[in-house]
Amino acid sequence: MTRASISYILLLWTISFQVHLINGFATAALHSRSTWTSTSTSTPLQQSRNDQATDTKEQKLGTWNPLRLAVLKLKFTELKYTSPLNYEKRPGTYTCAACDSELFTSVGKYDSGSGWPSFWKTASKNRIVYKKEWDGRVEVQCANCRGHLGHVFPDGPMRMDLPKEELAKIPEDDLKTSTESNPYTRLPRYCVNGASLRFTEGK
Repeated sequence: MTRASISYILLLWTISFQVHLINGFATAALHSRSTWTSTSTSTPLQQSRNDQATDTKEQKLGTWNPLRLAVLKLKFTELKYTSPLNYEKRPGTYTCAACDSELFTSVGKYDSGSGWPSFWKTASKNRIVYKKEWDGRVEVQCANCRGHLGHVFPDGPMRMDLPKEELAKIPEDDLKTSTESNPYTRLPRYCVNGASLRFTEGK
């Protein structure tokens, strides 16, 4: 095969991939419009990534933000260290960016060093659903709208490093990765895309 033929094939593949990507975004946007209620008047360009960190009460359900749609509906992964929520330290709650279901709280958040917002427990029972993927990883989805959030791993903080009163409040359906009688075992690490979350301070 000549170099020109290889270049032509690569060009066709690139065009095909771009068309597929555009179709994917269009499908996700249309599905979002039909299933989520959005009252925001801002355009995707005006709705910057910074709106992940602080969202006002006037912002309702759903989103046209391309990054959020790519994560929630197409299961894309945002670049590490790019989400403002990775650096969020204030007390508050983290809700699904699609349906506003409460998923995590600041009590369960910790700095994992992974580059993505990380939590060692969910907010309460029946907030998260799990799906094992072909490569062995465990996907986490919002139990209410099934939006993609990220993945959960068994390498979270050790039990000995966390307050006993908070360990007693771990929801029963959280992923079991540690032994209660062994303080050296590790809790799960919910590694979540910041684009799939909204943060409300002090709630």
